[in-house]
Amino acid sequence: MKPLEHLRVLDLTRFLAGPYCTLLLGGLGAEVIKIEPPGKGEGHRDRPPYAGPQGASLSKQTDDDIGLMVLHRARNKKSVTLNLRSAQGIELFKQLCRKADIVVENYSPGTLDKMGLSFATLQEVNPRLILCSISGFGQTGPYSEWRAYDPIIQAMGGINSVTGFPDRQPVRCGAAISDTTAPLFGVIGILSALQLRDKTGRGEWVDISMQDGTFFFLPELVEYLNAGEIPVRRGNSHIGGAPFNVYDASDGHVSVCAVTARGWENCLRAIGREDLKDDPRYAYLSNRVKNRAEVDQLMQDWMAQHTVAEAVAILQAHEVPSSPVLDPQQLLEDEHLAARDMVVPLSHPTHGPMPGVKGFGMPIRFVENPVQFDRPAPELGAHNAEVYGQLLGLADDRLHALKDQGVI
Repeated sequence: MKPLEHLRVLDLTRFLAGPYCTLLLGGLGAEVIKIEPPGKGEGHRDRPPYAGPQGASLSKQTDDDIGLMVLHRARNKKSVTLNLRSAQGIELFKQLCRKADIVVENYSPGTLDKMGLSFATLQEVNPRLILCSISGFGQTGPYSEWRAYDPIIQAMGGINSVTGFPDRQPVRCGAAISDTTAPLFGVIGILSALQLRDKTGRGEWVDISMQDGTFFFLPELVEYLNAGEIPVRRGNSHIGGAPFNVYDASDGHVSVCAVTARGWENCLRAIGREDLKDDPRYAYLSNRVKNRAEVDQLMQDWMAQHTVAEAVAILQAHEVPSSPVLDPQQLLEDEHLAARDMVVPLSHPTHGPMPGVKGFGMPIRFVENPVQFDRPAPELGAHNAEVYGQLLGLADDRLHALKDQGVI
């Protein structure tokens, strides 16, 4: 049994933040109906990189190749086509809303209103419907109409200002951190709204701002700022700890974070420098922070004498928090992620597993009732007959007419 298998979600999302939200809901068992424009469908279906029966590539290798972004982000979803620019399409969508529990969208604020699908209208159609809107700056506030993608939000959410090194310009986090944290808040908001609906019998509007979520991910920086310490770019070090850095081994890089008293003592034992245990320069965390350059040099001198594997084995044997710095290729081959089913093969809706093509597994685990992205992304409109015919009860001749008219 999957925890959300009793729920139906209408997915109006595009790009990353919205589809990641509905991907998680689908992985948790919800019936997610992805609504795409007739014809070519979502834009990412025909955008590189592609994958198909011959594997993945930056260019199409076969006519059946589909954009990897859709193959990855549309798993556990159904696909229907619907022209929401037509009056008939809007009416069909309202009929779907009467059968649904949740609508997720990431249009620019105000777009649903212009389509005649405001939250108030949706509530009239189905008072129990929950609407989740994900946008750059939320539905209210001075910036609500600003256009934004992940780099813009990283800049406006504080990530850029503290990422990188002090002698260079601010940089964004290499991962799409704002795009991938917003859907987490979206899922939390939706699950909370469902609990509220059980009490009130009515739906809610979950308003998720990517800037809000990014700002919320900076607790330490805000806490230090309140104490009068201006956050600056520190590279891989940290204002409140040492050793806290990335060091160069003979064949790669190792991250070390030993900021507690016990961690420091363990670290000294690991690198064979127990003679420094009572050295006043390092006896207390505040002193180690003050003398971080010396601490870093101490760690670097030791690290340079070892390979990554040797250094991490020694440090972890002494209970020092440490790890290799893994690149994306190493992550796809990581034995621990594989053991936890976090690296899984991706399948084509027609041709099945694609050679060498992998994706993320489900990051939420249940011990007794396992969940996973166990269905491939669908072909465009693959579920038109099921959704419009079985769910809404439309006859075949009506479906043919709607298709001929470009509505579906």
